[in-house]
Amino acid sequence: MLNDVNGGQSDLQKKLGEIIEGAVFSGIIQFLILASAIAFVLETEEVFDKYETHFHIIDWAFLVLFTAEYILRIYTAPVKKEFIFSFFGIVDLFAILPSLVLIPGLRQVPGFRVLRILRFLRVFRIFKATRFILAMDRMIDALTEVRRELLALVILSSMFVYLAACGIYFFEKDAQPEAFGSIPDSMWWAIVSLTTIGYGDVYPVTPGGKIFTALVALVGVGLIAIPSGLLASVLTEARVEEELQEENDEENEK
Repeated sequence: MLNDVNGGQSDLQKKLGEIIEGAVFSGIIQFLILASAIAFVLETEEVFDKYETHFHIIDWAFLVLFTAEYILRIYTAPVKKEFIFSFFGIVDLFAILPSLVLIPGLRQVPGFRVLRILRFLRVFRIFKATRFILAMDRMIDALTEVRRELLALVILSSMFVYLAACGIYFFEKDAQPEAFGSIPDSMWWAIVSLTTIGYGDVYPVTPGGKIFTALVALVGVGLIAIPSGLLASVLTEARVEEELQEENDEENEK
């Protein structure tokens, strides 16, 4: 039985753990992630349709390698459950699941066509690379710290989208029924306006609609600025704490 405590790890687990965290193993995984992303992109080109079988073989290889890595990381993790449900544990799992539809026999399973759609999730393999970004832990900690504020902002933004869609519908429904004929139709405009993207495919033509749009745009700037400020503040604090910790460690070594 695998142990779930630090002190209970065997010498083999510790040795494998050192290898997995080593530069060579990390370099190999980064290469595989890049190769997987390139293969996924090339597979969508019509000129490579005749190599579909080859791409399936390549995907099988990635499935085997990434599955082996996932099992090794679970085996060497001091606390198995903690790794499995961690950000990187979930990312590693999602890097494997999409390719499972290649398993022989699944083609006869009812709903296989739906399962094939899951293969598109291979695009998320690129997130495995975040494990090797040194500042990623700091970013995850920052997002965790402000998660309640971000959730409140998502709810607030949804409310503003609803209100903006209702407002522009009221001003523009008669002038542009093809673009703002209903509140659901108006929500596309509300989203691109509040996010300050402003594609310009639909826009107000009435005086009231233009004034309302200006107000919505100002609110949108605020909605974008708030999460940016929150994250910047938390990341700055985390960086300062990290530097202080490094200084303390250096002093203790002396």
